[in-house]
Amino acid sequence: MNRFFVFLILVLTISLSAEMVKIPRGSLKPFLKESESRLGDKVIVKGFYLDEYPVTKKEYFEFIEANPEWEKGKVSHLFADGGYLGDWKEKVPTNRDSNSPVTYVSWFSANAYCNWKGKRLPTESEWEYVASIPPIGKNKKAVESVILGWYGEQKPEFLPSVGKYKNGLGVYDQHGMIWEWVFDFNNTSVTGDSRQDTDLESNLFCGGGSLKANDFSNYASYMRYGYRAGLKGWYTAKYLGFRCASDIKIKDNSL
Repeated sequence: MNRFFVFLILVLTISLSAEMVKIPRGSLKPFLKESESRLGDKVIVKGFYLDEYPVTKKEYFEFIEANPEWEKGKVSHLFADGGYLGDWKEKVPTNRDSNSPVTYVSWFSANAYCNWKGKRLPTESEWEYVASIPPIGKNKKAVESVILGWYGEQKPEFLPSVGKYKNGLGVYDQHGMIWEWVFDFNNTSVTGDSRQDTDLESNLFCGGGSLKANDFSNYASYMRYGYRAGLKGWYTAKYLGFRCASDIKIKDNSL
């Protein structure tokens, strides 16, 4: 029995290999239209590669070992607020949640991690394009149901291991577990009223979303866009993590 148990753990560990998924070229009708486009216009997304899973605590610990300037307590407040790695009681993740998504990370630290891997953060259009793909046999309403269900449920104190939700391209956990940083996280809206600023687009304010939305009924997407727009690069949050993208396939270590 014990041998079977060890074998089962080994199989499950091997199956969580940190691969990148090839994302084919496609198009996306963004929730908020681009400044130079019309309502209903689609955005072309070139083919690229995206991490199969969000970055885990185990992977982020390896990054810190190689880049000690990103250790908890050493990072300048210019690059991460006081909540950075706030759920790490020690300097290493526990066995219980080493395969859980790393959270309490800033945009700067996420960007540094991806650069260290030879990758980059996905753009908002890239992330949204992949996230719009429903699981096999499901439609987009099923995706919205997963998102809205996650908004309404009580969040766990400890995040589960990655691999909970899989879309039709084989990308896991874009919905139902955490928020994720993207490279251009604050380019579509802002939380304040910028109509008095001459250097910003006049519709780039919180209420302006109602003027730019392609689908007024897509409440789940507006929550996501609105949350991103309210962030600053140094912010960290309990359910905010990230994954990386690349224009070429990069082989990672196993989780």
